[in-house]
Amino acid sequence: MRSALKLFADKGFAGTTVGDIEGDAGLAVRGGGFYRHFQSKEGVLTAAIDNQIREIEQGQAAVLGLLPLGDLRSELTLVCRWLLTAIEKQRDLLRVVERDGDRFPELRDRCRVHLVDASHLAAVAFTTGWATETSHPSSDPEASAAIMIGAVFNYCHTRWTYGQPPLGVDEDRFVTSWVNYCYDLMTGTSSG
Repeated sequence: MRSALKLFADKGFAGTTVGDIEGDAGLAVRGGGFYRHFQSKEGVLTAAIDNQIREIEQGQAAVLGLLPLGDLRSELTLVCRWLLTAIEKQRDLLRVVERDGDRFPELRDRCRVHLVDASHLAAVAFTTGWATETSHPSSDPEASAAIMIGAVFNYCHTRWTYGQPPLGVDEDRFVTSWVNYCYDLMTGTSSG
């Protein structure tokens, strides 16, 4: 699955042959090994997407299961670091969706629902839960979630696309600023 996803990301679905996948996975090219596991290229793509969704959901549950930590900045730092790691793990999948999503709308929509929407909904739950717990008003949690998740995604995507982070901001600086921004957003204060 890993080999197929990487090749689909690099060469496109149509540009990747079963022989390419077999060779990259260490199987004998055209030796039938692929078909012992999958019926088609679409079958391996579906399995790879399902696997990514399962891994991300498990990781998200594990991180959110650590909360609350009792300190909002620590919680935000944990969430941001996990998001950076999770998005990085999805790089090939996201490239496939960007390139071939129109060809496989059902798979594209499954990725949107289980990866993108789920992340945004978790951010909404996080911010509204914190607001309820502390009696701080939550101003438009859906839009706030879009900004929070979007900033992390953009940071990762810019690194992939251009080979460097936006304006050369390293990951530690990004995390610190993201945490400060989210903290201010959630508390209605300004930390500078």
